[in-house]
Amino acid sequence: MKIVKKLIKNEHAFTLIEMIFCISVILVILLLVIPFVTKKNNLVKDKSCDAQVEVVNSQIVLYEIENNRLPTSVGQLVSKNYLTKKQATCPNHKKITISDGQAYAS
Repeated sequence: MKIVKKLIKNEHAFTLIEMIFCISVILVILLLVIPFVTKKNNLVKDKSCDAQVEVVNSQIVLYEIENNRLPTSVGQLVSKNYLTKKQATCPNHKKITISDGQAYAS
């Protein structure tokens, strides 16, 4: 009988109010952190786009050396296997274009 009373009256358990308070604190922390994480994610995508443009620029130079002329589009680099189709766009979905022998993201 003592065991049953002890199980029913457990003084070390959390109350419903305490649980709601803990969950609320966790949610507030998440709401404060999420914008910071998404801002960093956008920054990383922009930096990786800059790196992708530099890859295309290096392939433009290689194309010019091997063909004695500049490519007029990224499609030429893709068709001659200097780039893959995936490399023709940035991770932030900007399209890479070539103008006057220089790659730009737009």
